[in-house]
Amino acid sequence: MLTSADGPVVVGDTTMRALVAIRRQKLLPQLYDAPIVMARSNFEAVCGVLPEPPHWLNVRDDRPEIELPQRCETATASEAATIRLALSPPPDRASFVLLEGPIKERAQLSFIKAQGTVSILVAAYRCGKLTAVRPMIKALERLGHAEVLPEPAMLDALWKALDDLD
Repeated sequence: MLTSADGPVVVGDTTMRALVAIRRQKLLPQLYDAPIVMARSNFEAVCGVLPEPPHWLNVRDDRPEIELPQRCETATASEAATIRLALSPPPDRASFVLLEGPIKERAQLSFIKAQGTVSILVAAYRCGKLTAVRPMIKALERLGHAEVLPEPAMLDALWKALDDLD
């Protein structure tokens, strides 16, 4: 694994923007027993919806000198900033990276532990921090954040799995 078991959680701008849109950004420090960090360039990208970093978010300088894994070389600038920060040398190497879309899968194939917004919502539901996931998913769609959602067939599977939990 390129991630570290005891490192911080690195959040990307797309994930943070989606959580802020549904007012659930506070789930991050509630779910993860680790510092929550974000690359400076990513924070600058979300400052329109999150003008100041919350007390639990540590904004760190970008790490352009860190080489991306080959599978992640096509990442956008913001995705690359997130992954590079996650791959910082220990003790700053991330335990998790919060990314969305195809780059999340490419990061996982590169041995980087990566999760997305839906995984955060499901984890929050499973530990009692959310009473339901479906309204959050619908709100993300309605608010224009469908890019963080899986394909419809995967959502159907998620609903079935969540119904089986109840």
